[in-house]
Amino acid sequence: MDFRRGIGNLTIQQQEAIVNGRAQVRTLLELGKQFNISESGISKFLKRWIDQGGVPKVPKSGRPRSTSHLFDRNVLRLSRGNTCLTAVDIARELCGPPPQTQNPLFVLSGVGFKQLD
Repeated sequence: MDFRRGIGNLTIQQQEAIVNGRAQVRTLLELGKQFNISESGISKFLKRWIDQGGVPKVPKSGRPRSTSHLFDRNVLRLSRGNTCLTAVDIARELCGPPPQTQNPLFVLSGVGFKQLD
């Protein structure tokens, strides 16, 4: 008994060849022998192809980047330049001080509260 690979291991060109072969009225058995996949695997792939609207399954890139390449380079430059800097110090250097609107004392003073000395 030989090994039958799954549909997930097919390239986009092979996936399109299966769809085109089925459009040319080739049987599932013929397509299965050509690509070394079971008939049920071909059938499941064709159903998924129709459900997805004919879009081939491509791998996703994962989680998107939250920082740019330039920002990462600046963080690395600062951390290598001064090894005593903490993450908070590096953030202050790159982003500057936090805006005054985020300071709770500033918000309270805008409402009318006064700071006790």
